[in-house]
This record gives sequence, C-alpha cells and structure tokens, in this order.
Amino acid sequence: MKLSIIAIALAVGGCADILDIPDRKSSDEATCEGSIKIKILYDATGGTAEISVPFYKGQQDLIREINETGGIRGCQIEYEAVDYGYVPSSAQTYYEKWKSDTASWNEVGAILGWGSSDSLLLAPRVREDKKPFLSASYFGTLAAPEPVERDVSIPELSASNFTEYEFPQHFTSDGFGYNFFGGTDYSTGARIAMFQVLSLGGKRVGFFYCSADYCKGPIPAARQYAKQLGLSLGRDLTIELTDSETTFKQKVLAYFQQEQAQKTANPSYQIVDWVWGGNTTKTTAFMGKAIDAMNTQLGLNVQLIVNNWGFDENLYTMCGAACVDKVHGIMPFVAYGDTRAGEMAKVTALHDKWRMRDMATEGGTTYKNVRYVQGYVNVLLFKKAADKVISLGKPITGPNIKEALETFQPWTPEVSREPSRTPPRTTGRSPPSRSTRSTHRASSSSRHRARSRWSTPGLAGSSAQKIRSWFRAAASRS
Repeated sequence: MKLSIIAIALAVGGCADILDIPDRKSSDEATCEGSIKIKILYDATGGTAEISVPFYKGQQDLIREINETGGIRGCQIEYEAVDYGYVPSSAQTYYEKWKSDTASWNEVGAILGWGSSDSLLLAPRVREDKKPFLSASYFGTLAAPEPVERDVSIPELSASNFTEYEFPQHFTSDGFGYNFFGGTDYSTGARIAMFQVLSLGGKRVGFFYCSADYCKGPIPAARQYAKQLGLSLGRDLTIELTDSETTFKQKVLAYFQQEQAQKTANPSYQIVDWVWGGNTTKTTAFMGKAIDAMNTQLGLNVQLIVNNWGFDENLYTMCGAACVDKVHGIMPFVAYGDTRAGEMAKVTALHDKWRMRDMATEGGTTYKNVRYVQGYVNVLLFKKAADKVISLGKPITGPNIKEALETFQPWTPEVSREPSRTPPRTTGRSPPSRSTRSTHRASSSSRHRARSRWSTPGLAGSSAQKIRSWFRAAASRS
C-alpha cells in the first residue's frame, strides 16, 4: 500500500520559550495598558470557505481566550474580522476603509490575512503603511523582504504535441518586508511532493491546479525540481475551485483518454501515473473521486498528491473509499487532536470551551481539523511578537512587531512538532522555524528533510491501514 501522509517543514505553532531578540534585554515585569488593535480578513462565502472558516475560528478562539485570561501583558486584543468572499478587490476595499479612519488605523498593530491573491495585492500597501500582514498564504514571493530578480528555465510538456520545452521565465519580487506566514511555503511543499513521488516509484507527474495565484504559484518550482530528480513531466490541467464534481470527472477522464491515445501513437511514452493537485479539500475530494472512476474505467493506477490546503481530516467524509490509499498529502501542521504534540491538549480544550459558549449562535458546529490548528498558530505568532515588544518597553506599532517577528530565533514549537516515531527513511527532525531580516521563509531548508509518517496521528497500524484509519478516525471526531 502507498504512503499517504507526508509531514514536512513543520510550521510555527504552540508554546515555546526560546524566542529571543539578540542584544536586547527584556523584562518579564513589563505591562501594557489599553488595547491592541488588529484586523482580520477571512472567507466565509467564497471558494475557500470550507477551509477558511475553521482557520478563522482557531484565530478567534485564541484571541477570546487571551482576552479572558488577562490579555497580552494586560492589553486586550481589539479585533475586527470581515468576510471578503475570497475576492481580492473586496479585500482591498476593506483595507482602504480601515485606513480611512486615521485615528484607529494608526493603532492597528497587524492584519491577519487569508488568500494569496489578496495578500499579493495588498503586499505593496502594507509595506508602504508599515502594517505587518500575517496571512494564511504561504506564497514564496511573499517571503522575500528585499527585492529579488532571477531568470530560470522552466520545463513544460506541450498539451498539443506532448513535446517537452524549456521556457526562460523572469521571476521578481519587489520585496515585501511586512508580509509573514507561519507555514512551509508552497514551492518548497511542491518540491517535497516531487521527492515523495520519486521515492514511491512514480515515473511521470501531471499538474492539476486552479487558475488562482495560490494554485499556480508553485508549479514552476515543482516542474523544475521534478526534472532535476529524473521524473518525466506530464501535461497541465486547469481545474477551478468552482468546477462541479461532474466537471472534474469529465476533465480527468478526457485527460487520461488523451494519455492513452498518445501511448498508442508512441509506445515508448510513459502515461502519467502521478498527479499533483493544488486546490482545496473539497476539490481534492472531487479530484480523488474522478481519478478513482477513471482508473476503473481505463484500467490505470494513477495516484494523487496534494498541497497542504487540499488534505485534512474532512477528506475521508467528503471522498470515502475513492481516496483511500490513492490520495497523499502534504501536512506542515500536526493534525487536530494529535496529543503527541505537547500544545494540542490546550488547542482541543480551547475549541471545546468556545463551542459550548457559541452553542446558541453556531448550533453545535465544530471545527476539529488542522485548519483550526493553523489559525491558532497565526494568532500565536502575533501574540509572541507583541509580548516581546511590550517586554522591551516599546509600544505596539507595525515596525516594532515586524522587528520582533524578524528576530525570532530557531523555534521547534509544540503544535507543529512531529511525533517521535519515524520510519527508517527519515532524514532527521524537521528544521525549526524562523524569520530573519533577509528572508521571511519560515523553513525553506525543509525541502530535503521530507519524512513519511508511518504511524498516523494518535493511531498505530500497518501501512495498509494508515490512510483508511486516519481518515475514519478524523471523520469520527468531526
């Protein structure tokens, strides 16, 4: 059976006491008066609502818990959260509205963002306005605090004639010194996925993704690294977040019928046996079902590996047996409820406490998945930075929060720490996370430190049982 969960470059999260700002003395007795203002963008009504809402709830619950337990050194967090529907122009509209209230805007210590397109759109603005932007977008371009330019040859297999070409591409980043994120960037994740495809016997990998920036952003890095590893490239297929399940099945079937036709025309051609998917959990379920149906109809055995936003505890409920032992996922964060991570008991207790409080308004809805953990981590990052600023006797300002975030030293936190049991092919502990003035990439060295998790979160069992047991255990917790 195939490995199904890949733990990578574990992102920041959990409590740790090994943050430091060099050459500065901080005081544990420093206190704060008044409130700390932050703004939050999330998606409750757009194409990523299924993953954004639990992420936001993880943020909201930790903020409320911080406020109920004394705030950050005495200061309450005053927050405003808005649903921008995953529409970048709407995010910009809200940003301009916030900025128009000058008195309140001057007190905003940070913005907690969501998607890649809106994060990229607002990156020049937050840099100009000196407002730290901690987003759920792990887009590599956003990790460069200083301007970067690079010319790279990117391979691609032509969709029209199955011929491979290399095209020079000019990659630039204007330098986004006020953007931060707490996870492994998308390009690194895609490279790790290519390494795993090779290690699991893959020959040719195709790339299925949506047209949004977050979906297509890591594709050049994935293609280039796949070629370096000796993998053959397959054609690309665009599948949108808004496509129906029927559309997924039609597109996938047509793609592999074309693959078989090419094999007939050229017997030496190796049909795509692995697919990279860069969408969401819901669309991963659609893709998994479509590939399973196609495998049955055409007699193939195509496997699917997806990015971190396409794989979580809800996937089994959405996909069922069609995804078991066929879908593989990148997971930078520990799954919800994996108590081998020291901070997880706090996370689950927090969730249960606030679900009881919100029973009247939410009607018993729960958010027990890794997205909740990711949201928790995003607020924890800000809390750690704000606490450090206050401990130095400084006010909460954008530049001061930025400085604190950039001087976090190597940190292997509890919510993101891997379980101790690892397989023989493990290359060592995942590297600790950090941000510096030269890079905001939390864990770029991880691409050569992929590890496959043989024992699933909270469960043991043979490799034949892993994905099935993990999915079903996740479904039972929801």
